[in-house]
Amino acid sequence: MLPLIKNIKLRKQQRMLFNLLSRKKNSTMSSIDVTKINSWDQEFAKDMNHQLATTVLKNFNVTDALLDKSRLLQEDQRIFNTAISAEPLPVTNQRSSGRCWLFASTNQLRLNVAEELNLKEFELSQAYLFFYDKLEKANYFLDQIIDTADEEVESRLVQNLLSAPTNDGGQYSMFLNIVKKYGLIPKDIYNDLPYSTTASRTWNELLTTKLREFAEALRDTKAKGKDVSKLVQSMQKEILRLMTLFMDLPPVKPNEKFTWSYQDKDKKIHTLQVTPLEFAQKYAKLDASKPVSLINDPRHPYGKLIKIDRLGNVIGGDDVVYLNVDNDVLTELVVKRLKNDKTVFFGSHTPKFMEKKFGVMDVQLWNYPAIDYKLKQQKASRIRYNESLMTHAMLISACHIDESTNEPVRYRVENSWGKESGKDGFYVMTQEYFKEYCFQIVVDIDELPEDLAAKFTSEEEEPIILPIWDPMGALAD
Repeated sequence: MLPLIKNIKLRKQQRMLFNLLSRKKNSTMSSIDVTKINSWDQEFAKDMNHQLATTVLKNFNVTDALLDKSRLLQEDQRIFNTAISAEPLPVTNQRSSGRCWLFASTNQLRLNVAEELNLKEFELSQAYLFFYDKLEKANYFLDQIIDTADEEVESRLVQNLLSAPTNDGGQYSMFLNIVKKYGLIPKDIYNDLPYSTTASRTWNELLTTKLREFAEALRDTKAKGKDVSKLVQSMQKEILRLMTLFMDLPPVKPNEKFTWSYQDKDKKIHTLQVTPLEFAQKYAKLDASKPVSLINDPRHPYGKLIKIDRLGNVIGGDDVVYLNVDNDVLTELVVKRLKNDKTVFFGSHTPKFMEKKFGVMDVQLWNYPAIDYKLKQQKASRIRYNESLMTHAMLISACHIDESTNEPVRYRVENSWGKESGKDGFYVMTQEYFKEYCFQIVVDIDELPEDLAAKFTSEEEEPIILPIWDPMGALAD
């Protein structure tokens, strides 16, 4: 029997090789004709526009050389006729970490705290949320590995789960999951002092390596039909041990009171005794039942819910669900929210067409047509072909509406890259940029038209399910 088995395997290998060679022979592509390379190069040499472009680009950084200063001057306008009433608080800095979603979310809520307590400066603790998000994501990963134990380890799903189990990035619904469980505290109570909080790359790598090791152990144990509960508990303990090597355990539990003293604008000293969960509700004024996410994804029908399968951070927490709407609806809701004196959390493809020194986001800011470099893909195609996705979260706090058209032409954007980025940390974003590279906004459900609000509450509404690797499942960082 053994020679027969060997012969069968050999014939299979021969057929695979034959099929591979056949595919190569039947290819519609031809190899590059070396003689044409010289011919094409000679053609370029006779083109004076090409020669001017190559002279410039070989001597200067392309982003500096092609920056359209006239366009920059035209769009760098800092006057806004529709803005929130609160004075901007000092810009925050996430430094070398992917915590933009936590900064944008807490920057929004800190305005409520500052107003309630009459504060001139204030920050919520992003590190507090970062710690618990990382802990919960690691646990969520273990749960997903157990749930997919019957899948081949080489499957696209399992490989995606293994790719970045403790990514710094997140979605607004993931922010809500953490706050609902752990609450909020002032940055004074738990700050960014540990180096690893602001530069998370190395300990992310160490944690990821350990989690992949845990994944193998869990899958092997499941394959043997054994119970994994004790093994999971030991892994949870080890994850916490590793995390506390890089960040201290937050000093207060969600339902435990902490004492915080602060000085208000009038230089009066006050002291609060409150739990993190109470602080989130009473002072940050977060009603977690209200925020909903809307996206613009022209690949799919508008007016439909879109859910990202298996994307989350807290077991039992809310799923990542959006309502897909067109750009006109997104624009109207941003303006409506600003008129209601509220900032807007939004996600965009950053730093695409973003000039960081002057602080301008505009798709025409670089004169690429001058070198005959023309971009022809529409937004839907850019998503399909892996060219565009949401990568960063920021806040919109103002816009300027053209009185002749009653349409917004630009927005004031608060970033979390410190004062050195943009003008004191703030950017101007054009409406054209918003339409092409904004993917998500967050508003309160009661700010939506009734027909759209009903999509989130209807039991009959079946969402479109997208796999975790879809661009709409990208995490803002």
